[in-house]
Amino acid sequence: MNVHDPIQLSLDAVTRRLARPHFLQHLTPSRLPSRAASDTSLSPGEAPLSARGSFGQHFPLQRPSHLNHTLASYHNDNDNDTDIEKEVDNDLNVPDHYDLLSILIQDPSPDGIPTTVDHRIVHYLRSNFLAAHHAYAKMAAERSFQTFSHGHQDLVLAVDFNYFGTRMVTASSDHRLKVWDKKDDSWSLVDSWKAHDAEIVDVKWNGPFMGEVIGSIGEDGRCKLWQEDVTEVPLSGSRFKLITNLASQTNAPFMSLDFKNIMQETWLALITRDGRLSVYEPVDQSSLNEWTILSHSWICEENPPERQDEVGFKVVFHKEKLPCWTAVMAGLDRKSLSLAVAAMKDVYVYRTDKAKRFYRVATLKGSRQIIRDLAWANGSMRGYDVIATASKDGAIRIYELSTPRSDKSSTTGTSSTSTVTGAISSPQANRPRKNAPSGIGAGLASASTATEHAQENEQYPGHIRQVVKLVDELTNHHGAVWRVAFSQMGDLLVSTGDDASIRTWKKAVNGHWAEYSEIETAHDR
Repeated sequence: MNVHDPIQLSLDAVTRRLARPHFLQHLTPSRLPSRAASDTSLSPGEAPLSARGSFGQHFPLQRPSHLNHTLASYHNDNDNDTDIEKEVDNDLNVPDHYDLLSILIQDPSPDGIPTTVDHRIVHYLRSNFLAAHHAYAKMAAERSFQTFSHGHQDLVLAVDFNYFGTRMVTASSDHRLKVWDKKDDSWSLVDSWKAHDAEIVDVKWNGPFMGEVIGSIGEDGRCKLWQEDVTEVPLSGSRFKLITNLASQTNAPFMSLDFKNIMQETWLALITRDGRLSVYEPVDQSSLNEWTILSHSWICEENPPERQDEVGFKVVFHKEKLPCWTAVMAGLDRKSLSLAVAAMKDVYVYRTDKAKRFYRVATLKGSRQIIRDLAWANGSMRGYDVIATASKDGAIRIYELSTPRSDKSSTTGTSSTSTVTGAISSPQANRPRKNAPSGIGAGLASASTATEHAQENEQYPGHIRQVVKLVDELTNHHGAVWRVAFSQMGDLLVSTGDDASIRTWKKAVNGHWAEYSEIETAHDR
């Protein structure tokens, strides 16, 4: 690190003065809002001043970042001043002997009377804090973020990176896919082609063991798989060849897709806009040209959405090779498929037994409006699974999914379990019984108590019970939250929403998730 870096020196100077940034709360309390979600992101008639969890407990609504509102109020008071650093240097006259640190760390008055502070000192501290913020934002924008013209003729609706993060695919409403390669610090276009006859709503890279394969779904009701042909010239429009073309079985377009890989084995999950879930596997795992249905079910069969309703469906596989070790110790198959399905306001978690039959192990509740996105954290050695949801109601909810040590473990409190009580037939296992329910369908329709679990586990090896707990409800975003994603290690959560900010979250020592940083995507004017 360069000790003479002026930006670093400014940051260090401000850090020494701002020993307790809680002082911002005492500067402009009238300008701090009392809620994080906007009125438009809440259900009609719903009181926005309280947030209630999925199991009846109340969560205090967290106030949005003080920094955001201090910035806004400062700029409102200084509309004609565009250079904060200049004001800090020239406009303020703070005595050199004044102890700035004592103001920040002083205890509140016992009688509740606010301590009076020279307005010049308050203004000086605020200006230094904001100057540091601007310097850091500028430094982050110059050194980390890269912007480039994607060249699409319409909105980009989906982006995905390959396993190594060296390739990117973008999907747009202009019906086209574009693949980009990272070279040095820039992205170069590899190929662009018309992939669907309607807007493309989702796109995913497959794992690295079966070649360069991309899956895409569009409003034309098709799921298509594309494999790269390296013998074709880049930018020819024919470098990625169509190898699979799956049609929706319900005449409703697909809404989400995801891949699961265990070495050279691949599975594909799809869900339609009307809630039809399908899981596919290749006829031959050495080729992705031909697929067969492993399981299928109506997710919202008991309470289907109306035609005029806004819908939210999302499928996410647990991507690690092995499930959580506590689940394996409890009897879960080491090659079990783990799938989370967001269906309107709820999330259903499924596992497969040793016969690759799906059954439901948990239902995640708590969202007051539809769920926009879903993320399953890596970390099989953690001892429990972590799942995060992004909701239209403005909240990020984080759940922990644990496995009781024995069948006698208590399942009281904030828990949800589900197992299969009858024999399950897949479409291939018993062809004469064409109307036999799928594993997921039976899992949705069935439940058992802890006393029945032992007998059921003997009948269906690989079944386990799990307990879900809502551990946090984060409401720092201003409006609906659209995307959540965990880091590769599963210890960092990234989110973004209608407020055009990117927020990162980490688990604190007290077991709760806290905002770690906020990244502004727009450059300061």
